[in-house]
Amino acid sequence: MLRPFPGLIIEPAWADRVTTGPYDAYSPSERVAIAESNPYSFLNVTRSQEDVPVEWRDDVDWLIGQCAESMQRIYDAGAYAEHDEPSLFLYRLEAGGHVQTGVMGLVPVTEPGDRRVLRHEAVRPGRADLLTRHLLEVGMSSSPISLTYRTDAVLDAAIVAGCATEPVLEADGDGIHQTAWALSGEAADALVAAMGDRPLYVTDGHHRLAAAVEARHRNPDIGDDHPLQWTQAVLFPDAEMQVLAAHRRVGDRAGRSTDDLVEALTAIGPLTPCADVAEARPDGAGAIGVYVGGRWFSMDLPAASGSRAVDQLDVSRLQDGILAPVMDITDPGSDPMIDYVPEPVGISALVARCDADGRVGFVLHATSVAEMMAVADEEGLMPPKSSYFEPKPRSGVFVRRLDRETTAGAGGD
Repeated sequence: MLRPFPGLIIEPAWADRVTTGPYDAYSPSERVAIAESNPYSFLNVTRSQEDVPVEWRDDVDWLIGQCAESMQRIYDAGAYAEHDEPSLFLYRLEAGGHVQTGVMGLVPVTEPGDRRVLRHEAVRPGRADLLTRHLLEVGMSSSPISLTYRTDAVLDAAIVAGCATEPVLEADGDGIHQTAWALSGEAADALVAAMGDRPLYVTDGHHRLAAAVEARHRNPDIGDDHPLQWTQAVLFPDAEMQVLAAHRRVGDRAGRSTDDLVEALTAIGPLTPCADVAEARPDGAGAIGVYVGGRWFSMDLPAASGSRAVDQLDVSRLQDGILAPVMDITDPGSDPMIDYVPEPVGISALVARCDADGRVGFVLHATSVAEMMAVADEEGLMPPKSSYFEPKPRSGVFVRRLDRETTAGAGGD
């Protein structure tokens, strides 16, 4: 379930200039501004159609070409240290007193339903298609799929031993301290053996995994050891994962007044007026805070619609019991009347956006790692943005170039 690879890791002197936060941590306008001001920002490599001028948005060939040129520019500048021997990397993220240490390597590309790597979210085909072309034509990946696993003492000890060596990277950015260690040879083999064949759970990167599957489908004649049979991932232990809520912001198609919306919500369950968000914010599962027309309320969620693990989630009870019947949100993944504000962005941002366009804010308690695993174990699919894992690996720290794996002993036909 884990394989070393001849990876590239950012040189410490280049870390601030190249690496970025996760792609979805920025708005399209923010991504454009950063990319234009810094030709070495990795946002030039990961850009999508919404990050380019309108006249170019339908020209995917041009977009992919720009991404490839940007990657080559950073590579040619000497921004990366090359590890020619297949290696695993230990990757520690420290932010706000929270510490988590993961294993960066390759994991098998598995089809949906394969119990080795368990998903819990659906994907948008258009986004997965662009990522597939990026992988095949740019020939690299930099934003790893994030996975979690149920840890044990043996694996914990193997990771601790690896972290006792000299790090190959220490860098700070956006409030995150990053440390990385490289393990090869017997040290990497010991970590692979300790990981074994335990199931892995996707926490972030469902579209990247779908793109890896599609890339393999487009190359049906490759051998079992070809680089496209593997995808880059970072594996974090479940006990160290920090899960935050992604709050909902919903527009009302019917154009109802604040009083009418309060009445419609009250028909589902009592709303308790609150002085502020601190009073309205839920301190446990089963309740939500509601912001409408400049006023705060707390509200108990309706009962679950079924007995499956996914039905019991707060995000599902909100979707099934309130957003669908009251706000007419039946497809939360693509309906333009709903968007999401992750907890790190802040409740103040949610309030400001709701005040600006009259939308209703719903503040949630975070889904737990155990709940996410239970849904995946049942092969259920959670509503979009059911969880927000923080801190996230930064883009551009580790790069996997497929062409290097065909010449460095890591497989390939």
